[in-house]
Amino acid sequence: FIGVIDREYIQNLIDIVLSIIPHAKIIGSTTDGEIIGQRVVEHSTVLSFSTFNSTQIQTHSQVYEGSSKLLADELFKQFKDVENIKVLIAFLDGLNVNGEEFIKSCEQKQHNITIAGGLAGDNAEFKRTYVFTESEILDSGAVGAVLCSQSLIVGSSLSFGWNRLGKKLKVTSSKDNIVYKIDGMSAVDTYAKYLGQDIANELPKTGIEFPLIINRNNIEIARAVVGIDKNSGSLTFAGNINEGDEVQFGYGNVDMINALIPNSVQKVINNPVESIFIYSCMARKRLLGKSVESEITPLSKIAEVSGFFTYGELFTDNKKHELLNQTMTVLTLSEDSSAKKELNIKNFDSEFSRQKTIKALTHIVHITTQELEELNKELENRVQEEVKKNRQKDKTLLRQSRLAQIGEMISMIAHQWRQPLAAISSAATGLKIKTELHGVNKTLVVDICDNILYSSQHLSATIDDFRDFYKVNKEAKESTYDEILSGVLSIIKVPIENKGIKLEFDLLCHEKLITFPNEVKQVVMNLLKNAEDALLAKDIKDPTIYIRTYKDGYKYVLEIEDNAGGIDESIIDKIFDPYFSTKTKKDGTGLGLYMSKMIIEDHCKGSLSVFNTQNGACFKIELKEKL
Repeated sequence: FIGVIDREYIQNLIDIVLSIIPHAKIIGSTTDGEIIGQRVVEHSTVLSFSTFNSTQIQTHSQVYEGSSKLLADELFKQFKDVENIKVLIAFLDGLNVNGEEFIKSCEQKQHNITIAGGLAGDNAEFKRTYVFTESEILDSGAVGAVLCSQSLIVGSSLSFGWNRLGKKLKVTSSKDNIVYKIDGMSAVDTYAKYLGQDIANELPKTGIEFPLIINRNNIEIARAVVGIDKNSGSLTFAGNINEGDEVQFGYGNVDMINALIPNSVQKVINNPVESIFIYSCMARKRLLGKSVESEITPLSKIAEVSGFFTYGELFTDNKKHELLNQTMTVLTLSEDSSAKKELNIKNFDSEFSRQKTIKALTHIVHITTQELEELNKELENRVQEEVKKNRQKDKTLLRQSRLAQIGEMISMIAHQWRQPLAAISSAATGLKIKTELHGVNKTLVVDICDNILYSSQHLSATIDDFRDFYKVNKEAKESTYDEILSGVLSIIKVPIENKGIKLEFDLLCHEKLITFPNEVKQVVMNLLKNAEDALLAKDIKDPTIYIRTYKDGYKYVLEIEDNAGGIDESIIDKIFDPYFSTKTKKDGTGLGLYMSKMIIEDHCKGSLSVFNTQNGACFKIELKEKL
């Protein structure tokens, strides 16, 4: 385990070892700190020698060629007697290989074996790392040593101790282990927003200390930053983060790390142990400083300890293989089933007890985060309840608005029918009188019947118009403003003109659009009725309604303007509010404009607005070509 990031130095070291032990099998890695016994050192070299009685050892290396899955496949192909492999110790370069894809591919090859090791470090420089065997040094690739034996006893355990911090964020753009956007913001900008620009400026170094935590299968997994692309604002992580994953920033909880020490020791002494290897995240060393030795010291009382601080840890538990970050992983080996050691774990006095300031700060952060999460959940529940209530309220308002419109429709139907019914009545009466007084000839009967038939057809056409008007469009369909206006005017034009109101048209938009035509017709009907009411209420001389259609860029615009003098500026911003009305209680519910806006904006994905002109009020509907 080498803290000197220099290829020539590594090669000289390999040559020296092989000159003394020619048949030695070697694997090694550059580091972010080295572990020997109960000590943690930096920029140093730790040589750990293991001798076995019955275990066979194979070491191989494989160059990385762009695929971490292929890397694992090609490395595994080189090992023989794979059925007897008990453990694979693998070191991967820390800047190129996707550790998660590597270990998952290994799992598919041999899911029964224990996989341990980690991603190489370079003292947090994030420039170049090395992994090596006795025969090859790689700055991009993987090396592995497999231990084949029927009698080898292997133990694997971990200690985490990182907590979630802040609100949940959603990964909105990522590919494998590269994250481009979080909540629609670049990954780098997300770190700057929540952790400060100073932290962001020091990425990826500071990203190791503040990983993203993901919950997968009820297991909290940290993902540490190992690379940055300043041009795209993306970050490369040690393992995959999927699009749609919910993540939170993580921070080291000193209290929790301290509390986990007895548990870590207990897991180790449950098995026979002759040798202990520790592969621990660099973030633990940077958080705890010299006190990081407190979680290593108890293990050194059990057996010989060596290892290094990594950019990511390979771990196996219950035949599940994971890439971890922020974690201390422990691999134990023994060929002697009686090599168990009794240890009183209560005797270990942790140095963490002297870090009162850090303990206090991490405790505050932990409790505050818990309280914020609980508050957020409570607020989310309240919002959902209010949304549910508002949806129900909108349904009620829609029903009330529809009923009000139906009332107006019945009034218009009565008005439309009055003339043809009078014509039918007059024709029938005339025919009866003529028959009683003078008798009738065939031609007269046919003429009178034709008049009755024409009036009846007019009545039937009126029914069809009103029935079509109230059909609900379940799916959007193709239409034009010309067709929409034609459908509305067939119902309302005559009643409006009978009241002395002039209709003027300037129709320039004839293009087709995809929308809900009947819903738009209801809105146009409501706007025309409102214009009619305003003109009649103010007794305007030469009352006129102007109807215009035109295109404004990609928007299809329909305007309805009157010459009734406009809407008071003090209330013009309120007229779309529910139950707000400028009419008397007898004449208005205040629902028409509110429902019209809801139909156009929520259902038809357009906009409905109002403004005053020199003539009066102008209502503007804007729709897109497609929803």
